Amino acid sequence: MVDMDLVILGTLLAGPAHGYQLKQKIEGSFGSKYFKISNSSLYPKLTKLESDGFIEGRREPQEKVPDRKVYYVTDAGMKRLQELVATPIKPGSSPGSEEYEFMLHAVYFNLISKEQRSKVITPIYESKKAELKEALEKRENLGPHMPGFPLAVLDNGIEMLKISVRFYETLLEMD
Repeated sequence: MVDMDLVILGTLLAGPAHGYQLKQKIEGSFGSKYFKISNSSLYPKLTKLESDGFIEGRREPQEKVPDRKVYYVTDAGMKRLQELVATPIKPGSSPGSEEYEFMLHAVYFNLISKEQRSKVITPIYESKKAELKEALEKRENLGPHMPGFPLAVLDNGIEMLKISVRFYETLLEMD
């Protein structure tokens, strides 16, 4: 489950925005295909973040139309964002959800220490290594007996897992 607080605070960290701008920035940054946010979920979340002291809304006058509220991340919001980024990902129930959630965190890894990053990266890294080991064992044991298409799918999965493992290793090594 995508943490809306992380997405909103992280997006506002790049610069203040009013609700509509924020929605556009979120969908532009994270891809509307993968992450859609509705007004009915955005505005209550902004109200909650503001009441919690994580963002501050300032009214800006406009000509011939109602004032708009522009949101800024507070110091408490920055601290909350760092806490969220440093929180390890819980395994998802649907394939790929864990990786997508991880990528949302990884976008903001520059906000936390190497030690904190390691605590977020290591569980998913170990999980991918175990998946790769299992896939390689299947390939060794079943591969010679598999028809072409299933074997091609297995081989592709192995290559994708190898890429993932290298990616997590790279992240673990980064300062």
